[in-house]
Amino acid sequence: MLTQKADRTSGQAKVGSSGVVHGMAAIAAATVGLMAVAPGQAQAQVACSTYAVQSGDTLSQIASRGEVDGGFQTLFDANRNVLANPNRIEIGQVLAIPCDDGALPLTAASTPTAAASTEPAPTTAEPNRSLRIVTASGYAPFTDEGLPGGGLITQMVDRSMELGNADQDYSLIFINDWGSHLETLLPTGAVDMVFPWFKPDCDKVENLSPGSAYRCTDFNHSAPFYEALVGYYTLKGSAYENVTTYAELQGARLCRPEAWFSFDLEAEGLVPPNVSLARPVPQDGCWQLLLDGEIDVITLDALPAEEDARELGLEDQIAKIEPLTSAQTLHVFVSKDNQFANDALPIINAGLEELRLSGEWFNIVREGIKETVEN
Repeated sequence: MLTQKADRTSGQAKVGSSGVVHGMAAIAAATVGLMAVAPGQAQAQVACSTYAVQSGDTLSQIASRGEVDGGFQTLFDANRNVLANPNRIEIGQVLAIPCDDGALPLTAASTPTAAASTEPAPTTAEPNRSLRIVTASGYAPFTDEGLPGGGLITQMVDRSMELGNADQDYSLIFINDWGSHLETLLPTGAVDMVFPWFKPDCDKVENLSPGSAYRCTDFNHSAPFYEALVGYYTLKGSAYENVTTYAELQGARLCRPEAWFSFDLEAEGLVPPNVSLARPVPQDGCWQLLLDGEIDVITLDALPAEEDARELGLEDQIAKIEPLTSAQTLHVFVSKDNQFANDALPIINAGLEELRLSGEWFNIVREGIKETVEN
């Protein structure tokens, strides 16, 4: 068993697929509408069918009319083979509307387009050594000890290891000190892999601060497990409610919780002195600052933001700045200095490909988001 002494930190190990280690608690979730290219009026649609995008549609509206459990995020996840960019849906695109039980209608959107690979499963350089794979609680629905299977990305990593190479032993561990994962545990070799972490655009590393750039310079990454939408929110009636470009936020007072990355803001120049940036420690700290008039715009992962707004009863007061929505990808990280971990990355990637081709990836996402929304 691996343990890490730190604030609110514990660790227990699981070998293979017999179960996931459990240990701490949560964060929460927010809505982002994604607008079709031209204005107009949408036609009705029903669950368990397909729908051609009409002029003026947004994903939020389509999900609402189709009564999709999990809202826009579930609809986006169900149609990633059609929707390449979460900021745009095109008139005429045909979307699959999930059924009442969460399944997809039998369409090209829900059918794998390629057969699973028949190549031999990759092996590591040290097949007798167990991989030490670490996550933490507090990031529902993605990773949390109180969720089924430890959260939807925990389930994906677990299944990816099993599908990628069933003979490779591994320990899946919760260490509830997020900061230690990239700062000490990976660099010192105490663990081999950590997840889920957001990866910047490493082709633009020269534009990043040292605190963001090291995610590119010091670590290698798995294929993306999930594309999370990052939203921007303001009070209804605010001067920022109808902005359409990041440049229009110059001079604004922004807020993003301290635990969240900032590399996307850096890429768009949304850092001091171009803006003022509040970084409160509590996840929900930004909302009170917005209500008190101390900041103008909140930006963070859309899924937790939606849950925050709902739990705080703010849905009628908050406006989504839809054109600014971006997508950031979550990965497994390994240290570039850990050859054993780097050799094992193909196992993760091969298993993840199997998950996507079989449709199991979407089933895990659907159930994970449904669990969070209903509870």
